[in-house]
Amino acid sequence: MINGVRVFDTVLDSQNLRDTVSRNSADFWRPLCKSANWDFSHERLHSFQDVEFFLSRKIKENVIVFSGHGLRDGFHLTNGDLLDGHDMKPVPAKNHGKIVIFSSCLIGASEETALQLKDYLKADILFAYQYEMSDRYCFLYESILLSSIEHFKSKKNGEGSFTRKHFELFQEETMFMKNMNLKGVKKHPMLMF
Repeated sequence: MINGVRVFDTVLDSQNLRDTVSRNSADFWRPLCKSANWDFSHERLHSFQDVEFFLSRKIKENVIVFSGHGLRDGFHLTNGDLLDGHDMKPVPAKNHGKIVIFSSCLIGASEETALQLKDYLKADILFAYQYEMSDRYCFLYESILLSSIEHFKSKKNGEGSFTRKHFELFQEETMFMKNMNLKGVKKHPMLMF
C-alpha cells in the first residue's frame, strides 16, 4: 500500500535560474495525498548537495517524486547539476526499495539513464516518461498510477508487488490519453523500469 509521497521539486524555468519557487507540484500532491489518506512531504532541490542531504535522512514515505526538468541525460537541477546516477554518495539502505517517479520529460527515452537512476536510488520500481510532458498530464498519469498501485495492494492485504503485468494494464487503461499531451504519439508516455 502507499503510505505516503515525498515530492522533490527543482526549478521550473530554466531561463530564469533566480526563480527557485514557481515550480510547486506540492500544490497538486498535498490535497491528493490528503484525500487518499497518504502522508505527504515536500522539499526543494537545487544541487547535488541538496539531493545527497535529503537522501541521507530517513524518508518515511514509500513513493518519491522528482518533479522538474529532465532530458535523456538525466534530471536537471536548479544550479545546472545533472542527476544521472553517477558520481554521488551512495543512498543509505534506510531509503532503498522506494517507488520513484521522475515527473519530468524524456528520462524514460534513455533506458540506460533510467536504469542508472534506478540503481543509484536503489529503487524497487522507477517510472519515467519517454516524451516531453506538461506538468498537468504528469499529475494526471501519476495520480492514476498511484491509485492503481494502491488498489492492487489493497486487494492483496497490502502485500505483493506491482508487476510489469499490472503496469501494462495501467498503460492499456490510460492509452486513450496518449495524445492529450502531444499529438501523433503512438506509444504510452510512461515507462516502468
